[in-house]
Amino acid sequence: IMISKVVFSILLAIVAVQAKPGGRRSPPCGIPPFLDSLPEDAQEKINDIWKDYKEGDKCYEEQGLTREVIDALPKEARKNLHKRPTLPFLKGVPKETLAKFEEIFKDKSIKWSEKPEKIEALAEKELTGDNLKKFKEFKEKKEKEDKEYKEKETKLSDEAKKAHEKIEALNKQKFEILGDLSEKAKEELFDLWRSRPHFRGGRHGGKH
Repeated sequence: IMISKVVFSILLAIVAVQAKPGGRRSPPCGIPPFLDSLPEDAQEKINDIWKDYKEGDKCYEEQGLTREVIDALPKEARKNLHKRPTLPFLKGVPKETLAKFEEIFKDKSIKWSEKPEKIEALAEKELTGDNLKKFKEFKEKKEKEDKEYKEKETKLSDEAKKAHEKIEALNKQKFEILGDLSEKAKEELFDLWRSRPHFRGGRHGGKH
């Protein structure tokens, strides 16, 4: 159902905001909203990463390279990033309201498939005025993006479609694995990933 996919995107974005660095989920495609809070050199690198991106395209590569830049930041700079609500419809809401969204995600007694509907219901109940308006705008934008994405997906060749399905399955598995880890284990993985050699000289191969 379209709306479920839309709210699912919202849930992922909320998770990206609230999760600690070691347990980060993939954020929405595009330049991160906290760009202005980064050092100038990091801003330049991230702007360069996203300069050729077109809205509606998949962005695994851009997200990976952006993560490389953020992972290389000093610990204190990274520590402050997850404290900033990046979703426009959650900006300025009371801490108690924000905590309710977070509680839904953290509650393991709630099936993952049921969480999107709960997130939407909570938004309709708790958000008012400009926040509710921005929520609906965000939802409409995601509906449009989802439609455009589905149209592109149907045009894939058989070879590309099979590869796409395998990659999506792997991404889902990675998401589930990270979601079940303790904060300590997440931090261990974060430290490991941060120590990887960074790609230099621009973008990965295979992208023109």
